[in-house]
Amino acid sequence: MRRLSMMLVCALLVLGVGVATAWARPYVSGNAGVVLVDDAELRDNYGDRAELSFDAGAGFSAAIGGSNENGLRGEVEFAYRYNEMDEFNASWVSNVEVDGEVTAFSVMGNLIVDFFPNEMICPFVLGGIGFANIDADIDYVGSDSDSVFAYQLGGGVAFSVGPYTKLDLQYRYFATEDPDFVGIEGEYDTHNIFFGVRQSF
Repeated sequence: MRRLSMMLVCALLVLGVGVATAWARPYVSGNAGVVLVDDAELRDNYGDRAELSFDAGAGFSAAIGGSNENGLRGEVEFAYRYNEMDEFNASWVSNVEVDGEVTAFSVMGNLIVDFFPNEMICPFVLGGIGFANIDADIDYVGSDSDSVFAYQLGGGVAFSVGPYTKLDLQYRYFATEDPDFVGIEGEYDTHNIFFGVRQSF
């Protein structure tokens, strides 16, 4: 199943690049903001379960894409997210502070719909699929990573500040297939508040 997901992701990314380069107006964009990770349920091969919480973190992304006159955009996006671990809770122990971090590097193919592309204020919605490499590093324990299928949904509002430049504020829900770390399966679901800039050419 994972191999099939990766093949579909690769096909989408290739298609996204082709669409972006074929459309009339190319652009580049960058985003940065706050990343909030939902508490993750951890499961091992013996059926034991625990929960891991995280502090607020940061995220950054860059994309290259293209847009048409009807407000449809396609892009390929590269993003990085970082959060420090907070507390570990299980049936046998609770509120144990954890020193470590989780990072995610993702490559996504996104489709975005701009509702009023020629206006100064332009709301938009977006969706995308791709893959992410999730790395978990716990001090004095070790680290491991897993590459998994990823998806995101979101929306926001863009503001024109020049003929070819827009600033925006957006929310994204970014999540992945459950990564596996040395026999321990976890979850990775995030809420992202990003500020962005987009430059068309």
